[in-house]
Amino acid sequence: MTELPDAELLATLVSNVTETMCGISFCPEASPVDEGAHSWRVASLPISGERPLRVILSSDQKGCEGLGAALLHFPAHELEPDMIDDSLCELLNMAAGQIKRALSIDQALGLPRIVPGVQGQALFQAAKKQGILLRSRGPLDLLIWVTEEPS
Repeated sequence: MTELPDAELLATLVSNVTETMCGISFCPEASPVDEGAHSWRVASLPISGERPLRVILSSDQKGCEGLGAALLHFPAHELEPDMIDDSLCELLNMAAGQIKRALSIDQALGLPRIVPGVQGQALFQAAKKQGILLRSRGPLDLLIWVTEEPS
């Protein structure tokens, strides 16, 4: 069974998407994730099949707005909340596709969704402990986590 992607590979896979779409690249950051940081929006996407996985992506308000503005080519101060959610989910969807390809698994991507409230915070707490913090030169930060789901 193929190992889950490490920090360098995850940064490369996310950057494959963001460099093409908006010229932003990411590097893994060694510093720990602060308690309240990067949890403003939490998005989750299941990858169903023989080896069920879940990819979680989250960021703080500044990161979500910056990414939304860059991906949508739209001024950040004019972004509506649904535009921010859509851009984070779309980035998650494309990054999950890159992860799936890197793992050479033939499984269906689920639909990305914003996970609100207590459930989103629970996912964030798990991701904070085991996820990878990605930082752009902006600096825009993302927290990404790929986990194996129970069968």
